[in-house]
Amino acid sequence: MPARRAERALTVAALLLAAVIAHAAQVAPAATDLPRATGAQPAPFVATYTVAWHGIPAGTSTLQLTRTAPGSYLYTSTDSAWGVFRLAFPHPLRQSSRMRVSAEGVQPLAFEAGGPGNTVMAQFDWKDQRVTGMAKGKLLDLKLRPGTQDPLSVQIAIMLALQAGNAPDSFWMLNTDEIDRFEYVRHAASTLDTPLGKLRTILYTSHAPGSDKTTYLWLAPALGYMPARAEQHVKGSTQVSLQVRSFTRP
Repeated sequence: MPARRAERALTVAALLLAAVIAHAAQVAPAATDLPRATGAQPAPFVATYTVAWHGIPAGTSTLQLTRTAPGSYLYTSTDSAWGVFRLAFPHPLRQSSRMRVSAEGVQPLAFEAGGPGNTVMAQFDWKDQRVTGMAKGKLLDLKLRPGTQDPLSVQIAIMLALQAGNAPDSFWMLNTDEIDRFEYVRHAASTLDTPLGKLRTILYTSHAPGSDKTTYLWLAPALGYMPARAEQHVKGSTQVSLQVRSFTRP
């Protein structure tokens, strides 16, 4: 397995999990709507996934949400390679987000992601409405949009919104060195066989006009709307897939 392909497999896997709950957006509300802040606090958890590249097992991804203080959380994503994929990734890839959760909603405070040519360090200043730091080796300085999230905090924001029965069909998110709007579509419910047993899921897809990539996400209400499975298709062929293997609440 060439190192470049191995690198892409783990990088795509990290991106899929980093945005996985962000895809869970309902179609009913207007695109400018944001989840109503309920003040509900997320329950800490640890979720692990098996990553496959074109059907070949490539590694594991682990998501962990930890409460660091009342209303404060640390959310991490760690991706570890298996077998020949370790030639490209001898060390785990890690992303982290520090955030606060209050009646104002979920607000990211700091986001870090490390990867070949894609290191991001961002600080969110909600008083001055700016996000600053470094991305792709350059200074980062952007104006925050209402309700802006980072690639990890958005998962918690959308999970809480879905649990409250209120989610938007679009949102603003820091996308490396830009703040972009993301929109997603809900499809039919289905039941999947998983290592955790049969899980009822709701399918969401994301596809940008003109792109040859489509992301599929099967979200499980029983897991608090964490995904049971996620796939990225390129020109109709499955490139990277993730399958839940464990889910625990400390």
